[in-house]
Amino acid sequence: NTCQDLKETYQDFGLPYFHILDSAMQCRNSVGCRVHGDVLVSKVGGNVHVALGKSTVRDGKHVHEFNLKDVSDGFNTSHIIHRLEFGERVPGVESPLEGTAKIVLKGAYMFHYYIKLVPTLFERDDGKSQYTHQYSVTGQEKDVLVRQGELAGLPGVFLVYEFTPFMVQKSVKEVPFSHFLISVCAIIGGVFTV
Repeated sequence: NTCQDLKETYQDFGLPYFHILDSAMQCRNSVGCRVHGDVLVSKVGGNVHVALGKSTVRDGKHVHEFNLKDVSDGFNTSHIIHRLEFGERVPGVESPLEGTAKIVLKGAYMFHYYIKLVPTLFERDDGKSQYTHQYSVTGQEKDVLVRQGELAGLPGVFLVYEFTPFMVQKSVKEVPFSHFLISVCAIIGGVFTV
């Protein structure tokens, strides 16, 4: 019996299985979904999310369809963000969300990460330039399981991004050795003056 077999059996009987994932021996070492890929977006704000249910469009609106019985006692939205970048990876540019881990032990959580993207042009000393985005992030989390069988939101992980209206240009230039010598002379001259 695997963890998946146990989940399917619970589903066949119309029972929620969220509460057994931590206690069942078959499910203790199981790994959840692993989401990876590239998303091309327009240069306007929006969001990318991984959430409960089947994604459909109804009356021009994006909705998620699911059976409320499946989440009557919770929905696990635990996640680890291993890598998240907006554009090409550039050495020396930090990615604040990398390594973020959120573990849900009970309930049904909705995680929002509000991301401010700053377009950045890196000019290297060899004359080549590289276009990417730096970002800052703030987060919010909320248990949307009000009581058994009642949700006050959609459980999932939401990356809400917004572009800033300005661009940063960074240049890498080596300082010549003569600059160092002049600085040393200025320090020595200042010491003798005092």
